[in-house]
Amino acid sequence: MGMVWYLYLSESPLSKPITLEMERGDKIALTGANGIGKTTLLKSIMGLIPPLSGTIELGDYISIGYFEQEKQYENTVTCIDEIWQEFPSFTQYEVRSALAKCGLTTKHIESMVKVLSGGEQAKVRLCKLVNRPSNVLLLDEPTNHLDVDAKEALKTALQAYKGSILLICHEPEFYTHIATKVFDCEQWTTKQL
Repeated sequence: MGMVWYLYLSESPLSKPITLEMERGDKIALTGANGIGKTTLLKSIMGLIPPLSGTIELGDYISIGYFEQEKQYENTVTCIDEIWQEFPSFTQYEVRSALAKCGLTTKHIESMVKVLSGGEQAKVRLCKLVNRPSNVLLLDEPTNHLDVDAKEALKTALQAYKGSILLICHEPEFYTHIATKVFDCEQWTTKQL
């Protein structure tokens, strides 16, 4: 999988021109201050934000799993509904089991997602991610709001993951044991830090 990235926001470039490649099996951590384009990069790779300049080239047979930092949920959507929308063939037992494996209790599973804490909402998003077949994971600060046990479980799962990972993270104690490469995005930014 080869990717070439040039990031621009409005009329001002977010980064100096950069060329990066990610090969099969790479586990890359992107670090750096907030607001310098890390999330924009992930969203551009996903095709959610079109680049104003430059190209993104994805290799053949790529199946991307994406974990976004935050998500707005509808007022009435329960955790069960959220997983069932993504995996309609799951039985209720399979939905409940998948959510429980991600650390949610019966009380949380039956609650509306919107009323859950940030960490509990992150566990719902992680549940969707781990149950979808993929060979590339794009993770935007997945440790935000997670407790110590959930972070350890996530770290173990990512270490065992056979595909490629592009991870935005501010916690070296988390990504050091996962990443095969670390890119400091502050080296590319055009913003004053």
